Amino acid sequence: MRILNRIKRAAPVLGGKFTTNTYMHGENGWIDGHFLGTKPPISYSLVLQTTICEYKELVRSRAWEMSYELAPEQELSLFDGAVKDPKTGHYVSRQCEPYRYPELGNMTRLQWCEAQHQNIADSGEIQVFEKWTLHHDYHRSVGLHATIDVPFLTIEAVNAFIGRFLMTEADFLDPTPHTYRYEQVSYWGLDSNALAEPWEWGAAVNQQSIDDEKATPDGVCLQSVSVES
Repeated sequence: MRILNRIKRAAPVLGGKFTTNTYMHGENGWIDGHFLGTKPPISYSLVLQTTICEYKELVRSRAWEMSYELAPEQELSLFDGAVKDPKTGHYVSRQCEPYRYPELGNMTRLQWCEAQHQNIADSGEIQVFEKWTLHHDYHRSVGLHATIDVPFLTIEAVNAFIGRFLMTEADFLDPTPHTYRYEQVSYWGLDSNALAEPWEWGAAVNQQSIDDEKATPDGVCLQSVSVES
């Protein structure tokens, strides 16, 4: 009943099939959401991503694996460089610069991994598939982890996926592999999402527009100040 009520409340924005607390701006790579099955009271807790989103994650994971094959983690003592605070008597660790590994060209692990993304992507060794699997170990609903072949997770793409899934409500695997070259991926950073209920999106966007208008070229928000004479 709670999910149904949230779906109804979000219907003017999302169309009436699902609800999510992920702000959908038209270029999401992944979202979480909920929707109802065809046989009440079954509901689904959805984790949905694009093939490109999964591909990026696998490329990044492969780069980290390669870095550890070449250079095991350095175990630095917690007390290396620690100094005693004369006021409290406690030892305080100084902030250390990230370790640069000779085996990784004297780069930090993160720098080296990011430098490998293009080579790994262009090698063609990473493949992803359109698929979804059911997970029955969730507490209040059935888990559904899905990867679909769309550029971004728009509201229309999510509704279309739900329609496809509800035709069978079963696991699915498309045997056609998908792979991408480095330049086909517009953004190689982490895909982060803002959290907001759909019925709050309009107010949040309007407030952001107001804040942007108040901002100076340096990004400092101007505030009106009343002065009494």
